[in-house]
Amino acid sequence: MSRDNLNKKIKLLLQQQTKDATHLKEETWNKISDELFQNSSASGRRARSNPKKKWRGLVIVGLSTAAVIMLLLFGALTDHGQAMFQNLKELFVEKKQEEIELEGYKEETNVQLETNEELRYIIYVDEERYKMVEGEESDRIELIEPLEDRYPDVYMEIMRFDGTSTEEVVASIKAEIENDEEMELQKEERVTEPIEAEMVQGMGLEYTNDAGKTGHQWDTPIHRYYVTDEDEGQVFVIKQVYFLEAAEGHGARFHYMLESFKVVE
Repeated sequence: MSRDNLNKKIKLLLQQQTKDATHLKEETWNKISDELFQNSSASGRRARSNPKKKWRGLVIVGLSTAAVIMLLLFGALTDHGQAMFQNLKELFVEKKQEEIELEGYKEETNVQLETNEELRYIIYVDEERYKMVEGEESDRIELIEPLEDRYPDVYMEIMRFDGTSTEEVVASIKAEIENDEEMELQKEERVTEPIEAEMVQGMGLEYTNDAGKTGHQWDTPIHRYYVTDEDEGQVFVIKQVYFLEAAEGHGARFHYMLESFKVVE
């Protein structure tokens, strides 16, 4: 069984056992109480004749009680413990307003919390323009109102790769871009915004338009990848797809949404 599958099974088991936590606590205390009173009443004479044995039993019961209390407190009080027992939607605000800046103008946007319980990540999505579409291998943030066929694709895709490293994923992305006859590798750098990651960008080739102008055109596609640092063999890749004319529109909105991306352990 892989470590990832094992972790999932452990989390599911813990979530199921949490439902009975109150009952378990009461039952544990009852057993401790019974043990104490039984030892003090039914075994009074034997305890009097052998006080070391009595105290040994009380010490064992006391240590067991302390262990139960510590376990319950750890699960209830630590952020990590709460995160393991709760759904992600219970840990974050469902909706809020964010101020963003597009082409020099500030704008208020309404964002909606989107989560993936299996991959354990959250992201806030502009609910007026985009929607989250969940898939088996990746999730996509797509336009609510699709563009006409003459426009290139616009979406942001979130994927996770297991059993690999950041360097291996970056190399694979670069190879994919270089093997695409209609794309070229334009940029590769370490970034801290909108998230801390390795950024790789591919761009469509220059061509001559109907007006005779050669170069990158309004509809030149842009594929931008953010590759997170490897954590226990897991790497997230966020792929942004838009076109040159939409760089300051959809490209900027993707940037602001990605700032809210967070992996919850």
